[in-house]
Amino acid sequence: MSFYTLALLSLLSSAAYGFTNDWRQPCFDGQCVHSTDLGSFKIWGSPNAITDITAAAGWEILNCDPNALTQDIRLVSYVCANPDGCSHFYQSSGPVGKLVRLPQNCGGSAFTRISRNWVHEDQSLPANLARSLRRRDGTTPDVQGLALDTDFAAVDPAQNGNVSIAIEGSNVPGAVESTEVTPAPARRSRLRRRDLHKDFFNKRFNANTTKDLPPVDVDQTFPIFEDKISCPASGSIPAFDASIKADVVANAHAVISLGAAATGTIIPPKLNEFGVFVGLNADLKGTLELVGSASGTADSGKINLFEVDIPGLSFPGILTLGPSFKIQGQATANLDIDANLSVALAYHVDNAQLFVYLSIYLSIFPPSDDAASNGGFSPLDSPLKLSVSPSVNSSATVTAHFIPTIDIGVSAFGGHAEATIFLDLDASVSTTLSLNASAVASVTTDGDKNASAIVNGCVDVGAGLDVNAGADGSFFSLFDETTQVNLFSKKFELFKKCLGTSTSTKRDLEVRSLPAAPFYHHKRDLACPALDPANLVSIAEEDIPADR
Repeated sequence: MSFYTLALLSLLSSAAYGFTNDWRQPCFDGQCVHSTDLGSFKIWGSPNAITDITAAAGWEILNCDPNALTQDIRLVSYVCANPDGCSHFYQSSGPVGKLVRLPQNCGGSAFTRISRNWVHEDQSLPANLARSLRRRDGTTPDVQGLALDTDFAAVDPAQNGNVSIAIEGSNVPGAVESTEVTPAPARRSRLRRRDLHKDFFNKRFNANTTKDLPPVDVDQTFPIFEDKISCPASGSIPAFDASIKADVVANAHAVISLGAAATGTIIPPKLNEFGVFVGLNADLKGTLELVGSASGTADSGKINLFEVDIPGLSFPGILTLGPSFKIQGQATANLDIDANLSVALAYHVDNAQLFVYLSIYLSIFPPSDDAASNGGFSPLDSPLKLSVSPSVNSSATVTAHFIPTIDIGVSAFGGHAEATIFLDLDASVSTTLSLNASAVASVTTDGDKNASAIVNGCVDVGAGLDVNAGADGSFFSLFDETTQVNLFSKKFELFKKCLGTSTSTKRDLEVRSLPAAPFYHHKRDLACPALDPANLVSIAEEDIPADR
């Protein structure tokens, strides 16, 4: 058990695990729980800081928007006719500035701030309710007005003290609802927390709990760049347009699970500890298809190809995690030869897991040896096709990046703090030609070509996968836009073939280290080729098995 795997235990054990809503009991003792199928949270503080306007506390709501975070409502109490009936509502400094639990289907948030209280100008009541509330002297209790919002930062903690909060949840319905966690002793080191957090998510997010999550499926061709140049007639070669065109064919099937836990204070709004879990099972494949009859350079820059929202987690006004799955791509080509290339990098992600723990006490963002502690990334079969101009010296290179990314937008306390945590899986493939002119192309009258006689040199295809996590934006004092770490890195030689020799190197997961290609800005610099682009020779066409 590593040092960094020990931190999230009390974060979970102090959260609301095992608790459910009890609508029979009012929140009068300074603590209250709200739970849904996706998780729960608990708040606690002084009994003067938290109150209740549910039926259990003796209140009837007369009008309420079930989705609004900010609204004015009318309500009347069954018990205010008694001298001590609604004393909790008014005790200490009165209701203004307190947190209040709302009934089901009243308001977008389970708890709001009372910003104003008054005797409402509209004292009308439904007839049946008026009869049940009528006192012996024929009068009824006053209809009250409350102004509600989730501007928790507007509450002065000096009024009734701080109010603490603990939150847990997931995008897997029911994954955490029945969980019971024994509270950790107060003396337990904070470094013990993260290990139980990991253990919790490992047990809850398995194949059974995630099988019903909607998968992300992509099967689409995306253009990367396309450009052409007009070339004049030369000798027996008539004028023609030379071009360079690159597409990425994206095939993806992914199931993404998400869990989170946090502790801090809602009054004042601040999270002291925040943990997030991302689980991924996927088959991912990106195929670069390049057709180049022009010489020169082209670079697409890093571009967005595809994006879709995936199920997240939301306690409106309190904490929202809005994840999305997107695919980015980039292709760079430095061509001094006519070439057609189709190369794929495919891999299977088996129960990969990312744990992020951030704390004002420890200031940890997960190091690479700890964050992706479970699951694996394994290559799949990789088709390769390559045709080039014969009898030309070449040192051409083509590089592509296929980058599936999970972005998790985090918003706390009604937008008081917002940021994005990302997990990207940067699969790269680089093809290098080292060709030597050896003979004049021998093309028969029926168009057949003798590749071994007219092409000498080597084709080298290297690949790699880098998994990175980081943040974009500042989130309380837990992380900022500089927070980033590499979670997984694997470089390997995918294919090597030398024409005219017996040299042939197959896939080897530990052969060499390829530098990650930098992301340049979009640029093009094309020139006409030296030879007729119609005369291409196939030098590689095979399906490279994953186990080679």
